[in-house]
Amino acid sequence: MKLDETKRQKIVHPIPPLYDKDSKILILGSFPSVKSREEAFFYGHPQNRFWKLLAGIFSENKPETIEEKREFLHKNHVAVWDVIHSCDIIGSSDSSIRNVVPNDLSEILENADIKQIFCNGAKSYEYYRKYQEKETGRKAVKLPSTSPANAAFSIEKLIRAWKEICVPLQVAPTGIGEVLLDWYDYNARILPWRSEPTPYHVWISEIMLQQTRVEAVKKYYDRWMEVLPDVKALSEVPDEELMKLWEGLGYYNRARNLKAAALQVMQEFDGEIPADYSKLLSLKGVGEYTAGAIASIAFGIPEPAVDGNALRIFSRILAEDSEINKASVKKKITQEVQRVLPKERPGDFNQALMDLGSSICIPNGEPFCENCPWESICQAHKYGRETDFPVKAKKKQRKIEKKAVFLIEVSDKIILHKRPEKGLLSGLWELPNIDGELSAKELSEQMKKWGIGDYMIEPLGEGKHIFSHVEWQMRGYRLQMRDISEKLLEKEEWIAVSREDLEEKYAIPSAFECYRKQIYRG
Repeated sequence: MKLDETKRQKIVHPIPPLYDKDSKILILGSFPSVKSREEAFFYGHPQNRFWKLLAGIFSENKPETIEEKREFLHKNHVAVWDVIHSCDIIGSSDSSIRNVVPNDLSEILENADIKQIFCNGAKSYEYYRKYQEKETGRKAVKLPSTSPANAAFSIEKLIRAWKEICVPLQVAPTGIGEVLLDWYDYNARILPWRSEPTPYHVWISEIMLQQTRVEAVKKYYDRWMEVLPDVKALSEVPDEELMKLWEGLGYYNRARNLKAAALQVMQEFDGEIPADYSKLLSLKGVGEYTAGAIASIAFGIPEPAVDGNALRIFSRILAEDSEINKASVKKKITQEVQRVLPKERPGDFNQALMDLGSSICIPNGEPFCENCPWESICQAHKYGRETDFPVKAKKKQRKIEKKAVFLIEVSDKIILHKRPEKGLLSGLWELPNIDGELSAKELSEQMKKWGIGDYMIEPLGEGKHIFSHVEWQMRGYRLQMRDISEKLLEKEEWIAVSREDLEEKYAIPSAFECYRKQIYRG
């Protein structure tokens, strides 16, 4: 149909660009329809699928008001404008556009960190190529139009095509949570605490699993549950028995915090672990990860549980090039996990991340990408850079400490020393030790200080134990005595115990394991 040239009018785009300094992608349209201009905001036509599309990609509710739309774009680091500043047009017909004056994009490109320009539809791409590509020096990516006229593309098809915007935005595409759950349904590990995921079982297992391998935790978990089956039993357990149950797991403050939190639960929550994320966070020793794990696994509350596995996996998916230990990066990844977390199965999703990180997206060595359900959307894998992520700060050199360790035997008893209440391995019983490498003369002088007189001494060789920030390099000695030094045992931090009691009642840190084994030899 021939257009009536008498109806041609000059129109100036009335809407300024929408962006902020954190915008990462710029989406350009051609000149919006009359209806859109009347709405005084981009893509205002009620049948344009732009907002529904972006809401689907970002797993959010579709914004309705102009303020909601502005907030939505800023939050997701999206800038929006048009390629055209003004033109002559008949109605809203693209084919009638004449006398185009393009918008100057330098305002956005100079004031925002734009990684990529996308064009919404063929017409905007055509205009960008014609008027702005040379000026900006940047290539744009053409995406199918969200216009109601583009009936060939369903909203599902549009979402699949537009997922490309996730790459420069460093966000995960929508729907990946369900993909991971499908994988988990066939590949979930069989673990004792998963058979009955009560709040108490989840809590204890998650604390034990911190800094400890799953296989090592299983036997400790089973033994713990036999002795301390519930919160009440944990709140009442004597400290020495608690430490003995924890012996070998390391990071003993975890056990102390468990008992302190159990007392909190008894006193503040009538003995019931609270089904509330913020209240879980109030418990001693419970951080964001543990609170998220208990809330999601035990109570079905849609909270993320972001541990080292989740950080590693998502840093690879997003090709996150900032240091993973930064609070801002952890916050960003936590938001991403929250965004793709399936609300119906949050606990399974969080456990699926743990399993994916332990078996496929592993921390050391090449991950097994060919078996990963997220292989197709992982940016690190796409560019063959899996082992470049996560980016870690250079580790500080571990401090070396020299130790002389003494296995002091008096008849059928072993002398133990209690460590100070503050500092490394605080409040635990240990084999007596002192700092430094000792000469024969210094050894003799040390024994006199301890009030040890008549003894036989033999070397037990060298040992080493590595903590997170310090390395003990030890040299051991066996001291055999006929009589217990009363002067030594006058102090409450020294004690003589039988071999049987040492086995059954007293927790000795694994740092001394190489010398503890010598008790039953010789």
